[in-house]
Amino acid sequence: MKRMKLFPKTFIYVFSLMAVIALVSHALFYFIMPIVYTGQRETAFKNVETRLINELKAVSNPSGDKIERIANKYAQQNQMNIFVHYAGLTYNFMGNGNSSDRNGTAIREEFKSYLSVQAGEEADWHSLQQDFYRKTNSQLSSGNNIHTMDGQPCFLILFQSLQPVNEAKGVVIIFLPFTLILSLALSVIFALLYSKKITRPLSDISKTTERMKELDKSALCRVETQDETGVLSENINALYKSLLATIDDLQKENLRVIEAEAAKTDLLRAASHELKTPVTALCGMLDNMIMGIGRYRDWETYLPVCRDMAAKFGEMIQEILDASKLNFSMESEPPEEIMLHTFAEKLLSPYLLIAKARGVLIVTDFSADFSARFPVSAMERVLSNVISNAVKYTKPQGTVRIYFAGKSIVVENECTPIPPNDLSHIFEPFYRPDFSRSRNSMSENPDGGNGLGLYITAKILNALAYRYDFKPVLHPEDDRKSGMRFTIFF
Repeated sequence: MKRMKLFPKTFIYVFSLMAVIALVSHALFYFIMPIVYTGQRETAFKNVETRLINELKAVSNPSGDKIERIANKYAQQNQMNIFVHYAGLTYNFMGNGNSSDRNGTAIREEFKSYLSVQAGEEADWHSLQQDFYRKTNSQLSSGNNIHTMDGQPCFLILFQSLQPVNEAKGVVIIFLPFTLILSLALSVIFALLYSKKITRPLSDISKTTERMKELDKSALCRVETQDETGVLSENINALYKSLLATIDDLQKENLRVIEAEAAKTDLLRAASHELKTPVTALCGMLDNMIMGIGRYRDWETYLPVCRDMAAKFGEMIQEILDASKLNFSMESEPPEEIMLHTFAEKLLSPYLLIAKARGVLIVTDFSADFSARFPVSAMERVLSNVISNAVKYTKPQGTVRIYFAGKSIVVENECTPIPPNDLSHIFEPFYRPDFSRSRNSMSENPDGGNGLGLYITAKILNALAYRYDFKPVLHPEDDRKSGMRFTIFF
């Protein structure tokens, strides 16, 4: 039974219960029906007896005809035999309309049987006149001594046949097998319908959860009712949606971690490649100075150069460390609602001095102020890199423009536009356009960057889900005004 499926188990339970109910009800009907029927007949018999006695007692100046009419009426209406002994005469009224003699012979014989008078014994009528009530399997009978209104004694005997009870019991015995078979057949049909109705939602839930186990995103339990089964279906659907959402979040997080690890791996490989050549050059210069070869014998001239190169190595290593810790710092800093005007002016202060020293003009327009929500230190890093690159690569006497356009910050600088081939790689780590790659050991171009600024900027903006673009600005009528434009959309 424990291994049986829900439908046959429910069917067996329901059918067994209904079969027991049918059997018990038939048994109760068979045994209780005669008792109930006899009790009803007995009650009706006593009511008729009481009404007849009261009516006879109320008769004044009775005559035999009046007594006869009253007794005959009750006998006909209630299908019973009535014997009345009054004024020395005995009246016998039958329920079928027939009357017997008035000498009392019939009633004496009937009455003697009730009083257990032995056959052949004589018993005078007065000795037989006594109150009694008898009930047998076949009939009800009673005897009552009463007095009419004028004080005349009257002895009343009533007989009620119970033969219809036995006949009804025989009919019940004939029909009970058929009704029992019909009840059991109806029990089978109802048990099948009920079991199917009850188990179908649970079976559907079971099939749906099998699909859910395979992570079928289209699997949903049907909600057709508002009872416990419907609530269960809704709870399973809500739980499955929550599970799918959690799985999606975990997959996205897993992809993000994989991408972050791949980016760190690429960064370390690029850093190794980027550091390898200058470190080799630095070691070569130091070896030549130690061995006094060629111009490197003038170590007082080249030691400062080596020191500058070592300092730039330190800066590059620090930027590499910052880039590798970027994901951690982004996750640990909560965002804040910031007004961009105040934020940009505060960040711009040190670059005004750098631009002035390089002969570069910075023009700002923060009139279209707006607010945005972001981590403060992360966005400071982004704008610092963008503004620093703009000032660093602007032509002498050129202009850097910083302004708000809608919900975006725009940084433009006048410079040689980056070619499309270089622009497609500009956000890769350690990538520098040709004009910024000329950092040599003698540091003729000290402004050449490390190629990590825009890489870090792109990583932060991607993590914040902010859109950005970096494209050339061309002015064919005045080539000196051409340059690059970096836009951050909030």
